[in-house]
Amino acid sequence: MTTSSQPRVSGLEIRSIDYVPLDERHGKLWHLGPLWFMSNAQIATLAVGLISITEGGNLIWSLIAIAAGTILGTFFMAFHSAQGPQLGLPQMIQSRPQFGYVGALLVWLFAYVQYAGFNIFNTILAGEALHTTLHGGVKLWVVVVTLIGFVIALVGYDVIHRAERILTYTFLVVFGIFTVGILLTLHYPPGSFDLGGFQWTPFLAQFGVVAGYQISWAIYVSDYSRYLPPDVTVRKT
Repeated sequence: MTTSSQPRVSGLEIRSIDYVPLDERHGKLWHLGPLWFMSNAQIATLAVGLISITEGGNLIWSLIAIAAGTILGTFFMAFHSAQGPQLGLPQMIQSRPQFGYVGALLVWLFAYVQYAGFNIFNTILAGEALHTTLHGGVKLWVVVVTLIGFVIALVGYDVIHRAERILTYTFLVVFGIFTVGILLTLHYPPGSFDLGGFQWTPFLAQFGVVAGYQISWAIYVSDYSRYLPPDVTVRKT
């Protein structure tokens, strides 16, 4: 494990799964907000949020299930994020004391399969979305999205944070306008806000999937908080 400070080469990320030395720690706690906001503000999240509706649940109980599942999942995910500034290590490396050097490989395998599928799923959805809005072949857009993601990952942490902040501000403006427009023009189906329309199956399905969706970030959430100075409090992180 490299503990000495190395200069960044042409702005490229050099720490990867390595320890981040204290003299390289930087950033502010609020920077994590736009990062995780935009990580969830994407097409896969939209698909996750439609489960209750497709199972016959009404709007109000779907929103309650989504909110409750998000709170529960984020609660557990936050514990892992708090470890980043204190240890300066990515999540998978931190798992070695709990599971052992060899045992952690099982956790790594699970993470690899999960996020390989997650990235493939998101890339295909992005390609189809760009094909629908801008035309061009789906395969072409999949390649474009993949190359953009590769470049951002290669440059690393700082570019990821800057990109997510720009996207967050853009998203809030665009979808703020959409939300106001929907509230003023959309005609909701009867019973959409009826609290008496509770159904266990769609509610629990939505709650469980959303909670699991949030918890699934836990296996690498500290990868993005480990660059923060260690004087960041655990509670705030």
